Amino acid sequence: MGVVIALKKLVHAWMPRRLVNFVWNLSSDVKDLIEGRRKSAKPQPWRVLHNVGGGDFHATGRHFFSLFSQAVNFRPSDHVLDLGCGAGRLSFPIAEALDESGRYTGFDLSDSALGFARKHVKSRGCVDFFRSDVKSAEYGASGMNAHQYRFPAEDGSIDAALAISLFSHLLPLDATHYLAETGRVLRPGGRLFLTGFLIENDQLPDLTRPDRKLPMEAFSAGVWAADIRHPERAIGFEKALFDEWIEAAGLVWAAPPVRGFWSRTEAVGNFQDAITLERRATH
Repeated sequence: MGVVIALKKLVHAWMPRRLVNFVWNLSSDVKDLIEGRRKSAKPQPWRVLHNVGGGDFHATGRHFFSLFSQAVNFRPSDHVLDLGCGAGRLSFPIAEALDESGRYTGFDLSDSALGFARKHVKSRGCVDFFRSDVKSAEYGASGMNAHQYRFPAEDGSIDAALAISLFSHLLPLDATHYLAETGRVLRPGGRLFLTGFLIENDQLPDLTRPDRKLPMEAFSAGVWAADIRHPERAIGFEKALFDEWIEAAGLVWAAPPVRGFWSRTEAVGNFQDAITLERRATH
């Protein structure tokens, strides 16, 4: 195990981020072929082209849709906003669950991923995909700063929002803005389900330990990163700081956070933390 950890550190230290991502995506595609995942009746995006996450694309989508639908009390008539929708891993099950009055809006910075989703995601409801013209060091995208991006939704028009493995790649200013934008577009009582790395006080002493699944080091006040040279690879926020952001965004905790195994030594449950927030009711 120590050799594997040392090898991973060496790769991340010396290989450019885009090359690291390419190699990881290519190896995942090869693994899919060997394990027969590409024989599924449903279309499967190639990771080297669309940069989707690991594991079985559709099974992972169904898993997170189950978590999302329970967390936000999903209804088939909802208008759902998917932050960083990628190639549609969550778009498929959400679109299938919508009725004729339901609506799905997704946005992402990848043209190729959005092209795949537009081609294959079908629904009885209304489905729209938008390209977010923002830059990202992690995904090699150029454009405006993410904290300048306005979500493609009107004020108070969204019933439920989700952001799977998005905040784990957002710099602090961008994360703050995305929470504020979510607060703007959610109706009062509407909810956001997101996954990321939330750091509580009892975790602080062990964050740098090399036996953790994802060791992190201090990046800035209240912010930690797996690689401070490339913080957007994996970035975590201390809960006290995150609480300030959600309050400023007009959001409140809808449920206690559910810890992932990223900060532990054993892989049990989901890798990232699960967070459910709600738009404060207006008076």
